[in-house]
Amino acid sequence: MEFENISLKEGIRLSRDKQHYILMDVREEDRYKEGHLEDALSCPYGILKDCYEQMIGKKIIVYCDFGGQSMMAARHLRKDGFEVYNIIGGVYYYMEEKAKNQMKTKRK
Repeated sequence: MEFENISLKEGIRLSRDKQHYILMDVREEDRYKEGHLEDALSCPYGILKDCYEQMIGKKIIVYCDFGGQSMMAARHLRKDGFEVYNIIGGVYYYMEEKAKNQMKTKRK
């Protein structure tokens, strides 16, 4: 079985069930620090296996900026036996829009 591609909206909805799901940001640490989805854990693609202990017994939702890196991460995780969901298309535009909205709010 391959991993499942899901929308950002579906990924956020699923990630609210913290008992069964874990949301993983597979971008580099500096990108994570610039902004990430609420409750997402940082686990850069290059050190993915270092995070396996945190993932045991959970369904994994992965994302990156545009979807390519998270797709590779999803393949590796699935190969290693995890149930994986990939947020297709990434979160770059969502995070950019969120930042713009926060700036508008601060100006008021």
